[in-house]
Amino acid sequence: MQPTSPDGQFDFMLKNNPPPNSGFLPNIPKIVKIVAIAIIGVMLIAIIASVFTGRSNVASQPIINSLSDGQEILRVTTLTDSQLPLQDPTVQALAATVSSTLTSDQSSLNDYLAKNGVKISKLELSAKTNKTTDAQLQSASQNNNLDSAYQNYLKDSLAKYALSLKTAYKVSGPKGQELLKKAFDSTTVILTSPPLKTQ
Repeated sequence: MQPTSPDGQFDFMLKNNPPPNSGFLPNIPKIVKIVAIAIIGVMLIAIIASVFTGRSNVASQPIINSLSDGQEILRVTTLTDSQLPLQDPTVQALAATVSSTLTSDQSSLNDYLAKNGVKISKLELSAKTNKTTDAQLQSASQNNNLDSAYQNYLKDSLAKYALSLKTAYKVSGPKGQELLKKAFDSTTVILTSPPLKTQ
């Protein structure tokens, strides 16, 4: 039996105190618990949404635009190698350099985007396809002027490609910038090579 005070006024002090709450988040007001759970829930939803959309926080669209520009240059270069063969050995060597350089740069940028959860469709890669270029090169080939026409095409298209790389560089993270700078530098080297510099 517990002791009591004579008038019962101080009975609350004499009663055994209840054991301290040892549950999850003890002694924290209920509203704080609700807010904390809500914040955790929002974060989980954001993470799940990021996984299911297949896009991460990488600024991917400018890089995809650069890849599309490079893909078109590669397509046209392949055309001059297979269907409309170039005649001048210097221009042939230029085409081989363009093909190997852009293939390497495209592969690096594709891998970078893939590692960041960005999937690129064939439609996005072929967005800059211009069949007018094919017709112009076909006409130049018939007029024995394909080498010069291809050099002019490269001069313009590589300059646009370099500009798109520069634009993508400004909005990319450190690893992306490193790859874009490498691609930009190699494109600049091609643009300043004798076959294009003299055009």
